[in-house]
Amino acid sequence: MKRQRDYFYLPLIDAMKSIGVKVNLFALIEHVSQPTITSSSDVVLELKVVDPTYPGLGVSVMFWADAKTSLPNVKSTGDIISHHCVMMKLRDGEHYCVYDKRCSSFALFEGMNTKNLAPYQTSTMYNATEHDTVQLEQMREWSRERISHEVSTEHPLKLMQLDPCAIFDLVCRVLHVSKTSSNQQVLYVWDGTDAPPGLQFITSHPDQQSTSPIPLQLEETPLSKDTLCSLPCVGTILRVFADKNFSGMSKLRGHEKPWVQLCNLTCTMHFSGIWRGVLQPFSKIQILSGQDNSVLDCLRKYDSRINKPAGRYPWMCHLSFSSTTVTDHPSMKCSTLMELLTNTKVENLIKVIVRVVDVYPSEYSFQGQDDIWLTLEDPTARIQALLTGEHAKIFFGGQSAEAVNKKMRTLLGLTSLASSFFPFEWKKRS
Repeated sequence: MKRQRDYFYLPLIDAMKSIGVKVNLFALIEHVSQPTITSSSDVVLELKVVDPTYPGLGVSVMFWADAKTSLPNVKSTGDIISHHCVMMKLRDGEHYCVYDKRCSSFALFEGMNTKNLAPYQTSTMYNATEHDTVQLEQMREWSRERISHEVSTEHPLKLMQLDPCAIFDLVCRVLHVSKTSSNQQVLYVWDGTDAPPGLQFITSHPDQQSTSPIPLQLEETPLSKDTLCSLPCVGTILRVFADKNFSGMSKLRGHEKPWVQLCNLTCTMHFSGIWRGVLQPFSKIQILSGQDNSVLDCLRKYDSRINKPAGRYPWMCHLSFSSTTVTDHPSMKCSTLMELLTNTKVENLIKVIVRVVDVYPSEYSFQGQDDIWLTLEDPTARIQALLTGEHAKIFFGGQSAEAVNKKMRTLLGLTSLASSFFPFEWKKRS
């Protein structure tokens, strides 16, 4: 490892303002993807990194290399990485960095549980700086404070209190466990409450062919109909991904949909606004009895909720809806998107309170043939809804394109601070 020149490290929050500029970063590794091979035979790896200035969402760093041995071989999430000369970019509202194998370099350091100051891996062009040691010690200290100050085993949080900056405990029920294509285990957990609405990055769609649709779920493929129908229709179901070095999954064996306390859980937010839980190497799973006071409290509050007239309203929604739109069936009771997805009827009329999180096209002319795709979500699910041709004109009451564009910008939260929840009727078709 050479020591030839000095590098100035930018905090993530400042680096994100430097679009198109090569920056140097010193950050904590929050997530490591599995390497993939491109059509040009390059090997690609994605890391998600955080620091004290941007601890929630984090920033992705994309590595391209000729061989897997040239990529960072991260021992564990929570380790620390130094990047030199990575390009900051912005795509579909998401900030990310690109590692150029021709000029970028990196060094990997162990996380908070060691005093070793030497990197355990460096790229061939990495030049150490005099202040690497200071950066490393500061990052380790922040990592320790993140755990010691934010873990609260006596007072677990609920899904309605999710915070991307916290490490916390969660009492919940494990409804389903699956694996990704890279063999990463995913828990589907629920406690009967609604997670806060996520922060999504609205994008325009001038060309449908060149823009990827906003994701409807975090998993690679949707759940099967049978699995979907076995899940509760009220309350958020959080996807929790187990780190490759998390060793506690064996505690779930032999238990059918157990109640658990997930200890030292972290939560991040996908750029599309979907919450993503993470079981870190230091996280734990505790199996709870069905008679545990915290379990009984969850069930008691859930039963009280669903027996109320407004039990299916999103908890973050005011009962007095925006006047942006109205429905033709004011006496119809509200449902949820999960109830729509699990309904076995070919055609089903329901009323759901949703947020509009994406729309295509971004501008409308309404010449009688326009199709409009709306991405809708409530605390239980996210779907795409299609309004076709004349039905779109009827739905918007025959208003001018200018009036509809203004209304849609309001619903997307682009021109108003008002709540973007609104009553929406959707007719399910086969």
